[in-house]
Amino acid sequence: MFVSVIIPCYNHEKYLEERIKSILNQTLSDFEIILLDDLSPDNSAEILKRYSNHPKVSHCIINEKNSGSTFFQWNKGIELAKGDLIWIAESDDVADPHFLEKLVAPFYKNKKLVLAYSQSYRMNENGIVTGSWKDATDHLNPTLFENDFEMCGLEYFEKFLNTGNTIPNASAVVFKKQTYLDVGGANPRLRFIGDWQIWAKIISQGDIFYTAECLNYFRYHDTSVIAQAKKKKDHFEVRRQVILFRESMNTFLNEYRKKQPLANTIYLKNNKALSKELRKNASLAIRRRYYDRIIPTSMLALRTIPFYVVPFYILKLCIQFLVSIILVAPYKIIFNKPK
Repeated sequence: MFVSVIIPCYNHEKYLEERIKSILNQTLSDFEIILLDDLSPDNSAEILKRYSNHPKVSHCIINEKNSGSTFFQWNKGIELAKGDLIWIAESDDVADPHFLEKLVAPFYKNKKLVLAYSQSYRMNENGIVTGSWKDATDHLNPTLFENDFEMCGLEYFEKFLNTGNTIPNASAVVFKKQTYLDVGGANPRLRFIGDWQIWAKIISQGDIFYTAECLNYFRYHDTSVIAQAKKKKDHFEVRRQVILFRESMNTFLNEYRKKQPLANTIYLKNNKALSKELRKNASLAIRRRYYDRIIPTSMLALRTIPFYVVPFYILKLCIQFLVSIILVAPYKIIFNKPK
């Protein structure tokens, strides 16, 4: 199977050379590379241009305007891709030389496979490995992820991915291009958690493979997507993104369960999680005293609870509001504590 390796880059000149070399040094050589820069303010574009004539590079595109979301870049890269399989090789990570060889092989053995991924090393900005990302799943099943496994995607979705993103790094994933297109591609509105949604949609269409071998080096640093997300979005934005994810998945699963009964259980769980997030959102607006958001978020939350609970819930919100205004706000002013 031919693989399209997409490198969506933004402001990672420090890591680009190492990233590209780790791809060119793969033991499996049947791939193309698509280089995309989202108007980086550093010298990333210049580095990418130096590789534009490499025989493995099929496209090198430098945006004239920043897209605002890496998932616009994902969709653009996949539109250009010739491969049966896609590897989104994020520009600040590094791959083991056997990454493609070991993750492409399962697709030949299982025709129902739609996504394969590996465990990742945790690596700092200086390239020092400080552990692995297994702790992302230890609270769900500490033993399962110690070994390789294949699983029905809907089963994986129900047990793990419906709770949170247990596939924390795109650089560790290889997936079928056609399946990505069939489920509508990535949602650019989910700027920080769009990968969580697309993994969920893709694996709902077939099987998933996981290897416990660390074939990917997932770098954490001040300019990573995770770090930038924490800096840019407030607590309300965090909740809003999760609600958008839950609402979108509800729409997807509600339609999908009509032809795939196994999706019904996931739909019901997702709907319950959405209701919980909406109630948390209303409480958060009160606690943080986002006055213009209290009524809209409270109205949405009220729609998620049985009518006989409504009076008690309204009473709870009123008490929260009074406590926040009468006690918490003066306390923080007096002691000059940040929100």
